[in-house]
Amino acid sequence: MIQYDKGVATRVGNREMNQDRACIVEHNDDLLILVADGMGGHKGGEIAAQEALDCFTANLKRQQTPLADPAGFLEMCMLEAHRNIARLGEREDPPIYPRTTCVACLIQQNQAWWIHLGDSRLYFLRDGAIFERTRDHTYIEELYQNAVITEEEMRTHPMRNYVTYCIGGPSNMPPVSSGHCDDLQVGDMFMLCTDGLWGAIDVEDITRLNGIAMDTAINRMAEEAERISHPNSDNVTLAGIKVLAVDSDSEQQP
Repeated sequence: MIQYDKGVATRVGNREMNQDRACIVEHNDDLLILVADGMGGHKGGEIAAQEALDCFTANLKRQQTPLADPAGFLEMCMLEAHRNIARLGEREDPPIYPRTTCVACLIQQNQAWWIHLGDSRLYFLRDGAIFERTRDHTYIEELYQNAVITEEEMRTHPMRNYVTYCIGGPSNMPPVSSGHCDDLQVGDMFMLCTDGLWGAIDVEDITRLNGIAMDTAINRMAEEAERISHPNSDNVTLAGIKVLAVDSDSEQQP
């Protein structure tokens, strides 16, 4: 069984309510990390984010583990959450169209799978550096990938809050983005966060998680993001784990 150090933190910032949701859930030898950011430009963002969290966690707890198809499981959860959110909105009078971003990571047998829609991110850190991060479904991410703006300029761009893909709303679910790592190592870290975190601090600051207890490091980063962006702080949420030991039996499997 893989051993972890883990932590979750959320701050309301200068908003009237916290529409972010986050969790780390263990089920047998599997572990799920999830962050969702209810979209404030539409009514019911907090409803959408909570439904995403509830849907993923409830589905995991119903599964026999290890999962035969972890990537398919994550996509199934995303689709179910999308449909549930739409139904919840339709029950309101008048109907509303709640929306949320969502990023989730499932770890089992020294492997990790992740999936996301929107601009909540996953950072995969190895050897104290950012090994990989998800690419946002936003207009400014397209500009960044085409070298039109820098990552620093992403944080202040006037269209930084324009999300192109999400779950919820009246349309069909857009295509998800996903990733996979098949050889987790001791010291590897995963951090999932909302734009209230990555939009406030330097991305490289995330590497400071190395060498500090995860709960302490994550709470410090949340507090720093909230402080730096005051008095216009968004909700700030992050959840992360560090691999302390890997499953030697899994490593010996062909």
